[in-house]
Amino acid sequence: MSVPGVARRSASGQSSAEGAGTIMVVGSTGTVGSEVLRRLVEVGARPLALIRDGHRGLSAIHGEVDQVTADLDRPETVDAALLGVDRLFLLTRQTSRQLAQERAVIAAAARAGVGRVVKLSVFRADERSPLQIARQHAAAERVLQESGLLHTILRPVFFMQNLLAMVRDDVIATAVRDGRVAMIDARDIAAAAVAALICSPAEGRVHTLTGPEPLSFDEVADVLGMRIGRGVRHIRVPVEVVRERSRTAGAEPWFAEDLATLHAMLADGYEDLVTNDVATLTAAPPTPLDRFAEDVRGRFAPASVPSARRP
Repeated sequence: MSVPGVARRSASGQSSAEGAGTIMVVGSTGTVGSEVLRRLVEVGARPLALIRDGHRGLSAIHGEVDQVTADLDRPETVDAALLGVDRLFLLTRQTSRQLAQERAVIAAAARAGVGRVVKLSVFRADERSPLQIARQHAAAERVLQESGLLHTILRPVFFMQNLLAMVRDDVIATAVRDGRVAMIDARDIAAAAVAALICSPAEGRVHTLTGPEPLSFDEVADVLGMRIGRGVRHIRVPVEVVRERSRTAGAEPWFAEDLATLHAMLADGYEDLVTNDVATLTAAPPTPLDRFAEDVRGRFAPASVPSARRP
């Protein structure tokens, strides 16, 4: 998906992407950030990838862009990295250090005179939320709003890309029951971010980004099964199982608790809504699950083959 309108040219012959100056991408190695980089390159912008010193596993797109290193836990390194940056995409990992890191980046951006910030937040960020992740994003949003920087905030719902890790042995296990979720393709989030960085006025708006329709996980399993070419089932598990599996996978205790709570909230319709914000920003409709599954079907883990019994 391209970003319509991004490459428009002024009377001087300069495109809107070229006129945006240097665009730093914080969080450039993740699912959304690497796609933001790719799309910025595609439209002729000048992206600058912020990389943690010593980070391994960079994607191919990082070889096509300029890079600068910094440690978000050491604010003085962020100040140096932001010199000469005109616009900024802000995405940080969901850790207990997230708020402190984003506060440091926003403060450094204000000192550096960055002209625009696009922050990736979470759905229904609210300092009264039962979810810690929503509370800390809401606090970071408030820091950005009070900084005086021109900005846009993006609040996406559940990522379709999460399904790549959730399908195991052709089973999706959730505590969502019959709850419906208007999940979104992370590529659409990246397209919205690039549009907000380059085209749309930075007026402090908050955009809630969703997919085109709410689906239950039974329906999700059916769609994936058709595209993968084998049966996929959704099984219902208690929230305690979600919590324990998250802990076993290495999640911080608070985040494991958040995931369990989120599953219960999704069961009650927490993300059962659709907005037009993706189309408003990108002038294109959001990607349906069927197309996403077709595009990534080769990335789903194959079902385990039972070991043959010895006679």
